[in-house]
Amino acid sequence: MQQYDAVIVGGGPIGGHIAKKIAEKNYNVAIFEKNKQIGVPLNCAGLITEKVFNFLNFDKNKVIQNKIKGANIHSPSNYVLSIGGDKVHAVVIDRFSFDNEIINLSKKNGTEVFLKNKILSIQKSKGFIQLKTSKNTELKTNLIIGADGPYSIVRDRFGFTEPIEFLKGIGAELSGTNLDSNFVEIFVGRGIAPGFFAWIIPINEDGTKARIGLCVDQNAKYSPKIYFEKFLKNKFTNQFIKNSKIEKKIGGVIPLGVLKKTYDANVLIVGDAAAQIKPTSGGGIYPGLLCANYCSKVAIDALNKNDFSTQVLKKYQKLWSADIGRELFLGMKFRKIYKNLSDKQMDKYILKFSNSKFTDIITKYGDIDYPSKLVKPLLKKAPSLLKLIPSIIKE
Repeated sequence: MQQYDAVIVGGGPIGGHIAKKIAEKNYNVAIFEKNKQIGVPLNCAGLITEKVFNFLNFDKNKVIQNKIKGANIHSPSNYVLSIGGDKVHAVVIDRFSFDNEIINLSKKNGTEVFLKNKILSIQKSKGFIQLKTSKNTELKTNLIIGADGPYSIVRDRFGFTEPIEFLKGIGAELSGTNLDSNFVEIFVGRGIAPGFFAWIIPINEDGTKARIGLCVDQNAKYSPKIYFEKFLKNKFTNQFIKNSKIEKKIGGVIPLGVLKKTYDANVLIVGDAAAQIKPTSGGGIYPGLLCANYCSKVAIDALNKNDFSTQVLKKYQKLWSADIGRELFLGMKFRKIYKNLSDKQMDKYILKFSNSKFTDIITKYGDIDYPSKLVKPLLKKAPSLLKLIPSIIKE
């Protein structure tokens, strides 16, 4: 039976980053990934802020495909709210290259990576975790870290709570698009993407290639595929994708509603497995890497002390909660408000915010990673918005 100081389940960027941080302290670390290749299949729109690279130590120019300066938000009746445009607010990345850069750094620091190796059983025995994989590999470890996505095996095996909801996403990479490469196109409406939104993201500087997609909530009337097919034929998207061709399909699940407990004796849960995802945008890379830093810090502390008790590991919960917990909590509140808006109300508010006094505020204070920063400036400018957020005020 093989033995490791720490085992990470899941070979995405979150698991890879944690493994790298632990391995560089000369601990024996292994990653077990169920897929046969890192970064495949693609299940992400790949839009992030450059703050993400503050966590990483590789050349960001290796993975950046395009830089985004703003967004055009289309209401159900196609009123358009244009925000940003003044500077780079986000970048589009090649997720395959991004994931592999992180995993390669981890391997250089000594992490063993096992592909096409699904965890089949997990047992806790005498202070150790014993595992068996789909390749009949048997191993034991002091610490298991679940970075294994929305339907986490580690989360399920140790009885952690489920995320509040799961969004279902579908999309594609297109060629032959006609886009302003500086702007993302966002579409809202119950008939377009109930419970969330649809997007067209230019992925090259010519605007001739894009990632297009949408997510719907679990109570949507139809399947994501049906909404996606309708979106491709939507008269408001015609100007952008009329002569385009689908090159690659994308799909995935986004868990929302961060877990209230992300640790147990010998166990930590992080990233999508812990639903550490921004509820307003569905983005998980920034909060996931932020929490991964805290996860690796506490894991290293536990390994140094040889103490994997809840008393030691609960520090992880305290650290990430103190940093981004409130933001994720408020994000669910904002999401609740958004889900309750009718198409008529969406039209109304997008028209209202199209006024320059609002767009200037959004451009100045808007932050994809911390959307709550907008609340106070917007309320100061338009106190009438208070009626939209009674649940937040109560909190």
